[in-house]
Amino acid sequence: MALSDWMAAYQDRRLGEMHLPGSHDAGTTKDYIDKTAFGTDSNSATQTLTINQQLMAGTRFFDLRLAASDGKVVAHHTTKGQGAYSSLSVDRVLEGAALWCSVHKTEVVIFRISHTSLGTNAHEIAKASGKGSLHTGTGNLCHKTLGEIVSHGGGLICIFDEAKFATAINQSQGIHGYSKYRNGVVNDRGIATCGVYSGTHKLSQVVSNGLMGQFLHNQHHNPNRHDHLWQVYWQKTYVNPVSKTGIERGTTKGVSFKGGKVHGGTHAATDYMLTMMQGLGRQGTDYKVQEEESHREGFTRKKVIDKPEVLYSTLPVRNFTLPNILSYDFVNATTNQKIIDLNTQSLMSMEDVDF
Repeated sequence: MALSDWMAAYQDRRLGEMHLPGSHDAGTTKDYIDKTAFGTDSNSATQTLTINQQLMAGTRFFDLRLAASDGKVVAHHTTKGQGAYSSLSVDRVLEGAALWCSVHKTEVVIFRISHTSLGTNAHEIAKASGKGSLHTGTGNLCHKTLGEIVSHGGGLICIFDEAKFATAINQSQGIHGYSKYRNGVVNDRGIATCGVYSGTHKLSQVVSNGLMGQFLHNQHHNPNRHDHLWQVYWQKTYVNPVSKTGIERGTTKGVSFKGGKVHGGTHAATDYMLTMMQGLGRQGTDYKVQEEESHREGFTRKKVIDKPEVLYSTLPVRNFTLPNILSYDFVNATTNQKIIDLNTQSLMSMEDVDF
């Protein structure tokens, strides 16, 4: 199945049981951005593909952060004066996504509108631009099958921050709520998500955050209910305005192990992260070897001891629950395919994992 229509094989599966490739700061695509005074490609561009190209490559969860700029509402990626605004209005982005969904009728596409104020009127823009493809069903969308979603209005789901857009949420008009999953509270008029994120460009910390999110989800969130989505924020944070390497190199460089920690980019490390989450880490990666000397019987003997490097590497805790969403910078078909392939395995059963 082509990546453009990969969901056709999963129409009977609930959204809460799916694994979706996600796009972090999906709208700030290189060559389609207007940089701020301190913005460069190194600290601004988070994608090389347009959103339509990302859709064709299999991405199904998009992080859009919107702001008014030059008389239009656009996606942005800005930090402390650095960054950029998209040169494409969100109207055009959602119109393109709606048209795409009208052609690819089995696909469910989620746009999470976050870091956005009610004053942008983004919900009205979504209703106008997404017309004809917006999902108009009600309730907790995680409980719906993909087939049910696409049969009620269409496969385009726009979710808005409940804290800012509470008065604008109207599911029958295609405007759904988005909230963080806390204290067992799901979102009954949209989608709730959980996850662990700490701003960093260090791969070892990104991996640790992902494993912590998995631990918390398994221990406290009753993952068997599939009533919310858990997400790995699989991106590189980079804020050096003078460097020419920046986010893209930090995302795409190869993986290495130095000083007992993993280094490298998120693309090459996807296999490593998923291997860790399945409890299949290799010695020398998530385990370190220590030597212990013994002076008994008049000679020195060295004993090799394996000790877990990562607290959350125990199989009973992880139970093979893998992320619903892996959201990352510089979306590409190869990494997306690795994530999509997770859907061929059971989410919960150790017996179904192919060792």
